[in-house]
Amino acid sequence: MLGRGEAAVTVTGSLFGLVRTELDEVEAQLTATAQAEHPLLGPMLSMVLPGAGKRLRPALALLACKLGQAEPVAMIHMAVGVELLHTASLVHDDVVDSSELRRGSATLYTKVGNALAVLVGDYLFAQSATRCVATANLRVIGLFAETLASMCQGQIDEASRGNNPHLKVTRDDYYRTIRGKTASLFVLACEGGALLAGLPEPQIDAMRVFGEQLGLAFQLIDDILDFSGDERELGKPVGSDLRQGTITLPVVYLRESMQDGSFECLFDTAGPEALVAEIRSSPVLERCQDEATKLVTRAKAALKVLPRTETRQALTELADYAVRRNT
Repeated sequence: MLGRGEAAVTVTGSLFGLVRTELDEVEAQLTATAQAEHPLLGPMLSMVLPGAGKRLRPALALLACKLGQAEPVAMIHMAVGVELLHTASLVHDDVVDSSELRRGSATLYTKVGNALAVLVGDYLFAQSATRCVATANLRVIGLFAETLASMCQGQIDEASRGNNPHLKVTRDDYYRTIRGKTASLFVLACEGGALLAGLPEPQIDAMRVFGEQLGLAFQLIDDILDFSGDERELGKPVGSDLRQGTITLPVVYLRESMQDGSFECLFDTAGPEALVAEIRSSPVLERCQDEATKLVTRAKAALKVLPRTETRQALTELADYAVRRNT
């Protein structure tokens, strides 16, 4: 389902230097998870787990752990758990959104059907829970439960709109949705790692803020790239979210800039392609980019309570990467 992500890993490779050894172990354990003995489950897990994606979330968890004295085995469990939870959410999202492509490859549900894809996602959720429990930290376990609830609530928010581009979605609606769907997982990685590191409470709070603001910015950049990116690099058609009826911030701002009813009229008469072209030629993407930059600025400001170390610098550089990436 997911692309192999070799280019993405190359882009972020220098940023992951401090946790390269641990990330290699995370990758090995994800590969081992995919080698389930069940004759149907193993091949399906192999479609979605090994070598896929940027591994940004486990890298954040590992870096947060390195801010203090986290136990090495617990660090790996945390990082693997975060990535398994992320992958599970992608599998389910593709079913809910009827997405045919992810990173240029056919999604799992297009290959095996909705029922099996949902069950694979459920299996991955269970495996991620097992990893978080294995950290033996009650606050991490509680945070995992909180994160899973937030992710479900965000997905429910989006699904309840019924893929209806006529529905007026506000800026607050958009941020509430992505705070649950995306930012909560960044919080799990950053705050969970800080908990395992044994950091003092003000620094744990700071890592929670850092994770949330970074997660919001990351999703906003994704939604900008959905309109401004290159189809070959994105691995899906430009404007895919809008074509599926998903309303993101660029669409919210375009509607606000148009006279009453003209947005709906353009959609009904010319289709989503016309709105995609309108967004690409309008100032709304620049406005969204400025907003993402402000979110990252807030994320980096939260790190000021941490000692000046290589790890803090790596977190700062990862935040900057979030808003300058092109995939």
